[in-house]
Amino acid sequence: MRKHMQGLTKIINHFTRRAGACWLTAALLLTGPLCPGQSFYAVLVADTRDPAIGSGCQKDLEEMSGTLRSISKKIEYNYREIVCDQEKFGKAGIQAAISNIECKPEDIIFFYYTGHGISNDADSSRFPVLYLKDENLELEIIHGLLRDKNPRFCLTFGDCCNNLVTGPTPPATRGITVTKDTEMLRQLFVQANGDLLISSAKKGEKATAHPREGSFYSNHWMQALAYAGSKDKQASWEKLLADAENRLQESLKNFPDSVRHHSQWIGNFPERIGASGSSVANTRARVQVVDLQRYISIIADKKLPAAEREQAVEMAVSLFGKDYMQNGKRRSPQVQVARRDGTTFGVPVKIYFKNLLYVKFDKVEITSYDAATKAGLKTITVDDTVPIAGFR
Repeated sequence: MRKHMQGLTKIINHFTRRAGACWLTAALLLTGPLCPGQSFYAVLVADTRDPAIGSGCQKDLEEMSGTLRSISKKIEYNYREIVCDQEKFGKAGIQAAISNIECKPEDIIFFYYTGHGISNDADSSRFPVLYLKDENLELEIIHGLLRDKNPRFCLTFGDCCNNLVTGPTPPATRGITVTKDTEMLRQLFVQANGDLLISSAKKGEKATAHPREGSFYSNHWMQALAYAGSKDKQASWEKLLADAENRLQESLKNFPDSVRHHSQWIGNFPERIGASGSSVANTRARVQVVDLQRYISIIADKKLPAAEREQAVEMAVSLFGKDYMQNGKRRSPQVQVARRDGTTFGVPVKIYFKNLLYVKFDKVEITSYDAATKAGLKTITVDDTVPIAGFR
């Protein structure tokens, strides 16, 4: 009887081991790469242990991880996630994560940071410095290190939240679940063939976050991505980021001025597979035009404090180049004002934006621009619905 039981135990153990092996094999098949030759690297850095924003950062981490997994599945890339949180949250953890990326020319790299950020006034970079547990690190330096890996597309995204709000929470993310979004995602992540650097606040601003629900801008960025997937047949990063910014400003409109902030980004798409090429100058100009339209909206809002509107005037003017020589004559950057009667006339940018402080109008919309040089825009054309005093 004893021998019989020992034999039965061996048979049971044998089948248990076989069953375990079969289950392991099945699991490997289910979770294996969709496209072994192409990888989507996601480096996710979150300050989940911070006593003030830790819970919100954890929510950001989970939401972004789910979104990126969905993206990689739809574009048929093998998802490789590296998480730097808990004891791995720091410069050492980020450097280790970057060194572990074995990038091939067709791969994608996505870096995401949610945590505290600081601005160094002495630093020339307009992007934030990540406030880490061991040693701080500039977001722009991280972007350079990732770009040096030479992926097909590199996106660096810093949501540096150090301004908590306890009022209305950001809307819940929908996620990318619609079936029509695959082509849109391929346009953004596969056909872009370049790099993109994003931060949720400009230099000197503090980004908003809810203590439990996470960062406002990250949430709106994912919302804009989901919306583009369901509505936009011709997707572009310019349109998506403009949508995310509009959503952010809408959510902040009832908050005090001290809480308001604006996202910023810079992209470089030297080639666009299956589409016409886009020069670095044109890309830079498009970024400047997005910023300029935002400044015009601030200048136009008579409900805002005068100091904030005057600062927007200075920021708008700063996007243009200096006086230049043309046909032997000195020229100033111009705003070409298009009227309803079909006439167009030029106004020096400083005079035009100063006038916008005092003139009532329905809207001012930029309709075209001169990409010009690294120094800034040369000319823009606007559709201005009312006359500017002194120029009719």
